[in-house]
Amino acid sequence: MQIVLHKGIPDEARFREQWNALVHTMECPQAFYTWEWAEAVSRAYSNSLQPVVFAAYGEGSLIGVVALSLDPECKQASFLTASTADYCDFISAPADRRQFIQEVVTELRRMGIVELRMANLPADSASAEGMQAAARTSGYSVFVRPAYLCSQVPLDSVASRQQTRTQAKAKLGRMSKTAAQFGAITVSHSNVCDEFESQFPEFATAHIARFLATERVSTLASQERRTFLTELARLFSHQGWLAFSTVKLGGRSVAWNYGFKFDGTWFWYQPAFDAEQGRLSPGAYLLCEILGQAADDPKIHTVDMGLGDEGYKRKHAKAGRQTLDITAYASKRRNAFAVCRHHTAGFVKRSPRFEKDIRKFVSRGLSMRKKVLEVGTAGCLKFYWSRIVRSCSSVAEISFFEWTPRREPPRDAKLTLQPLSLKLLATALMVYESDSGAQNYLTRSVRRLLQGGAKGFALVSDAGVPVQFCWVGDFAGFRVAELRRALTEPASGSVLLFDSWTPQSHRGSRHYGKCIALIAAHLLDLGKRPWIFSSATDAASIHEIRQAGFVQRFSLVRRKTLLLDRVSRVDSSDDRGLTMNLYPAA
Repeated sequence: MQIVLHKGIPDEARFREQWNALVHTMECPQAFYTWEWAEAVSRAYSNSLQPVVFAAYGEGSLIGVVALSLDPECKQASFLTASTADYCDFISAPADRRQFIQEVVTELRRMGIVELRMANLPADSASAEGMQAAARTSGYSVFVRPAYLCSQVPLDSVASRQQTRTQAKAKLGRMSKTAAQFGAITVSHSNVCDEFESQFPEFATAHIARFLATERVSTLASQERRTFLTELARLFSHQGWLAFSTVKLGGRSVAWNYGFKFDGTWFWYQPAFDAEQGRLSPGAYLLCEILGQAADDPKIHTVDMGLGDEGYKRKHAKAGRQTLDITAYASKRRNAFAVCRHHTAGFVKRSPRFEKDIRKFVSRGLSMRKKVLEVGTAGCLKFYWSRIVRSCSSVAEISFFEWTPRREPPRDAKLTLQPLSLKLLATALMVYESDSGAQNYLTRSVRRLLQGGAKGFALVSDAGVPVQFCWVGDFAGFRVAELRRALTEPASGSVLLFDSWTPQSHRGSRHYGKCIALIAAHLLDLGKRPWIFSSATDAASIHEIRQAGFVQRFSLVRRKTLLLDRVSRVDSSDDRGLTMNLYPAA
């Protein structure tokens, strides 16, 4: 057996054909093992991954191949497809596997690689034992732990097909009665890339919005992930493996599955559904349609629902395929540390409250470490000392402004004011992926949107991209963090604009002033009295607030000295005699 190392994914037609032919000699062939999958990863993640391919030859023919990602700085190696594939493996006939793995691991050791991370390796693959044996032979210490159990619906007998078909049709019948009142239901399955690309923006937005609704961040918020799915769809559609499924209700798409059919397996890989239609269970409807069609197709022997232990999968699953994470360390000490950390994490997770406290402690430690790296130890000590001093003695002044409609708010044909929705927040998360403040602000906005009460607005460009955000809440009872007090409204119907945010790429465009002026005009039309506040030291913010048509009425000043904490009001010279009764509530 001769090993050849390729930097990058070879693009020769013969190599590609031999690679894919080897996939079909595996114990359980998977689309994840194909040349197309490795190539799509290489194209999409070229800025963050360094792909290499180990190819084994015997008598002039390719008999083994594996795509890895190398990190020369950390001297680590891992499966190239680990972050995208539900199963990863060394690709060869089972009879050649052990020798092939040994040759690859020996070469990695010779290259100075000190850590091998083999994630999502199927437990029933010949590679599981072969990898452990090869690593130990090459002087590595090995740590093996269970990874994921992939839910499956086997269709390997007439009885299993009939049972799956009956259950799917029964559930489809019940769901159809509920959904039919909203329009005709149609389901399509396409292996054409054009169909996928036409639906992809809506599919991605729906996926991100669904995750935001549960305060999680979808992988599709990453441009690399979206590029990967697009590249994979193009490559798979040429081979006829793409299976992009869509449910339409009244002509509108409400559920999708980015899947594929390969060697008798129909894969439920990346589903999404419109969160606003969640009560109709469009995602569950699509899964039942796929199960019913798979049961009727003699070429399909398995529906694989992939990684994740979502409850809906357990309702359908009749079997599962276990995967392993195998890590090999050149250092026995690092291996021992990894084992201890794994078991400690398992113990901590038994108590959600304890886990939360530990995460908070670790987060603070990481925050402090980041601060030290940014400003040095002396700068870090100075920063925390100033915080201690401020907690003992501080002065904070907050200025309050009322909107006076002296003129029509500025209009811009390319910008419109829209109420915030999950879809707008999902769009923003994709567009401002690299903005350091985006994720925190958008996650906070989602939480506020789902809780109700306050109402959010966005200034949206003609391309449908939010460029400015702002929230509105009741003045009465509003708590200003710097004052540590709840407010009493100055007059009936008063509302407060708060928590505005401008993406980094749009700062300096004066969107803030346009946005708050439009919101204020909208609120006035509703019979409300719009107010806004700002720190008295934020000159830039105050300037834009005044330019938008707001007039300063008063300031609240909080003075804290040790145990003495009081708030006083200072009337503004801009006040023209408005009678108010605004004091902080006790």
